[in-house]
Amino acid sequence: MGGKRASLTGRLIGVAQLIGVSLLLGLALLWWFCIPPASGGGLFDRPFCTVLEAEGGELLGARIAPDGQWRFPPCDSVPKRFELAICAFEDARFRSHPGVDPLALLRAVRQNIAEQRIVSGASTLTMQTIRLSSNNPARTVWQKLWEMFRATRLEARHSKDDILRLYCDNAPFGGNVVGLEAASWRYFGMDPHRLSWSESAALAVLPNAPSIILPGRRTERFRAKRDRLLERLRDQGAIDSTACRLAQLEPLPGAPQALPELASHALNLQVIKKPQQRIRSTLDARLQLRVQGLVDDHVRRWKGNEVHNAAALVIEMHTGEIKAYVGNTSDGSVDGSGFDMLRIPRSTGSILKPFLYSLAMDDGLLSPNSIVEDIPTRFGDFTPHNFDRRFLGAVTVEQALQQSLNVPAARLLRQYSLRRFYDKLQSLGFSDLTQPARHYGLTLILGGAEIRPAQFAGGLYAWIHRALPGPTPRLHDLFGSALPLALVTEHPVSVYNTLEMMCGLKRPRRWQGWQPARPVAWKTGTSYGFRDAWAVGTDGQWLVVVWTGNANNEGRPGLIGVQTSAPLFFSVLAQVDCTRPFGPPPVQAAFSGSSSAGTSQRGSSAGASQRVALCALSGYTLGQHCSDTTFLRVGSNLPPLCDFCQSIQLDPQNRRVNTSCASNFRDTSWMVMPPSMQWYHTRAGGRFAPLPAWSSDCTPPEDPESMVWIYPGQHETVRRTRDFDGERRGIVLEIGHRDPAAKLFWYDDDTYLGSTEGHHQLEVNFSPGRHSLLAIDHLGARIQALLTVVE
Repeated sequence: MGGKRASLTGRLIGVAQLIGVSLLLGLALLWWFCIPPASGGGLFDRPFCTVLEAEGGELLGARIAPDGQWRFPPCDSVPKRFELAICAFEDARFRSHPGVDPLALLRAVRQNIAEQRIVSGASTLTMQTIRLSSNNPARTVWQKLWEMFRATRLEARHSKDDILRLYCDNAPFGGNVVGLEAASWRYFGMDPHRLSWSESAALAVLPNAPSIILPGRRTERFRAKRDRLLERLRDQGAIDSTACRLAQLEPLPGAPQALPELASHALNLQVIKKPQQRIRSTLDARLQLRVQGLVDDHVRRWKGNEVHNAAALVIEMHTGEIKAYVGNTSDGSVDGSGFDMLRIPRSTGSILKPFLYSLAMDDGLLSPNSIVEDIPTRFGDFTPHNFDRRFLGAVTVEQALQQSLNVPAARLLRQYSLRRFYDKLQSLGFSDLTQPARHYGLTLILGGAEIRPAQFAGGLYAWIHRALPGPTPRLHDLFGSALPLALVTEHPVSVYNTLEMMCGLKRPRRWQGWQPARPVAWKTGTSYGFRDAWAVGTDGQWLVVVWTGNANNEGRPGLIGVQTSAPLFFSVLAQVDCTRPFGPPPVQAAFSGSSSAGTSQRGSSAGASQRVALCALSGYTLGQHCSDTTFLRVGSNLPPLCDFCQSIQLDPQNRRVNTSCASNFRDTSWMVMPPSMQWYHTRAGGRFAPLPAWSSDCTPPEDPESMVWIYPGQHETVRRTRDFDGERRGIVLEIGHRDPAAKLFWYDDDTYLGSTEGHHQLEVNFSPGRHSLLAIDHLGARIQALLTVVE
């Protein structure tokens, strides 16, 4: 009997031991897993504000968290002053206890018994962190025990510094302000590391009673709490008596302040691309502030002309980093100010012309000094016109680019190939060209396409770097992420020659005397209808893109690149110093390709430039009859031979003769241009004189190219028009003649129309139908055209 009782007792003891071990094991497992793993969001899985910082850490702006709280992303460290203040106020032995403070517990029990009510909870900062993570549940004994249990686990997993950061990031500071950093900016407008002792103490007492921050209410209670904490810090030796008294004299925080808005459009972009993150951007805070001020002033000046929006972008060429990003005016009362105009496609105007001239030089089609035609031109239904509606006949490439002439650019684009140019633009990263090349046609070079200013800046950056010595850095986006740099196949010297031409563009009057030794390669652009005004360029160290216009696409008279955006361009450029201006690329400089890292390497012989002799008059490769020579460094493709310079014979009276009619003559090299080219060139006061008149002793040979139809073409259909009074208007015929003294006789189907001298224009009221036109000059040369007139 005794043996059975002993056996039963033994079994009960074993079961009890098993239960005890199981309970202990279960308790251990509960303790181990009572804190969520960091991989799952940790203790706090709540939305954050989107925060944008400058490259130096300055706060540029922030957007409130999705739950309506001002809660910044986790900070890196807690300021020492605030750490001392919060520990002195909430948890004096924070650095020594294991999450639960036994001495504080004993004190709380004694106080609660004495008062016969709960007056102290003995919560440590670790326990308060646990409570905050549970959204402040109801205060009960069991809840307190659970917080103590979890607090010990939090202490085992994290360091004291980590726990303090968790608390500071999530403690309530009144209203919808959560966390020390948000509170510091909202109440004092500064980074928490800059807080004074008074400010640190004021924030330290808030989590304990956040409602006392209400402006104008409970001020004395708030002040008393802060001052007692300052005295406690004095007693602990953290501050001396003088510092304590001075700190107590400082004012309390009032109503929450607005956060900085130094880069609102950049911040809006971050909200889209990288929300709820703290991003250290590449922006320079001081430059950003200055450029934003310039854009705001610019918009105010043009407000009287109903121009309401502007944007500016600054990139450092040698790092590829965006240093200023101003998408629009910061004046929220201005129409369209909320739109980031750097991210909205706009008509390019003339700012694509440098790319075309550079590519054409790379192909060997011309040089900066080459003569090109600026005459009335029609391509099917497209008739390009220069901005001033005038034609200069013959201009150099340099003049055409600096004066932004449309006709030479359109003619060159047709010669170079629209499709090839379109493909080159695509390779520069201009993905906004979403339509096929034929959709834009030759208007592509005159503003027929739309590209975002920010995207244009990236393509311009890639193109300019062809002319800069050294390895090409990666272009970076606003947030420092490297972007793929376009691989451009142009020779560096072609880009450099184009940039050098752009340096000759006449600056706005106010800026003509500004740093004349600082070369600035720049270009303006104006879209059709005066909707977009551009100014873009570089000094070799900085790239600046400026746009002015209206977000609603409304055009305004006077909205012209050189008048509107050019002054802002130079104002922005004046904010930065240039210590690394661009210069000519090395003789053997070349890009051999693109590495996997996105940087291009120089040194290939394929990029070797060569110094060639060019005709000083025409700008083409030196020909047999060229009398003056100039030298220029070009790539591997040479411009064509000069066919403008021809040999003619002149008698002592400088009249044209030939060997069959004169024996006393001299051979002379003369610039001989096509009739229409010479006609407009002479009319514009150009430097190349027309061919001299023939001597009366000589019969001039027939010259089938002495005349050319300027309007209409040789086979043209023209619609009759009416004036404002409804009367039929005549059609103005025009012919260019090589001889400025020539006299022309005009006929329509053998009907004599009249004669002209010097300026060969004749207005005729044609009836509908087909007309066979004939013009005969005083020497008998003839030119015909077939004209169809329709209603």
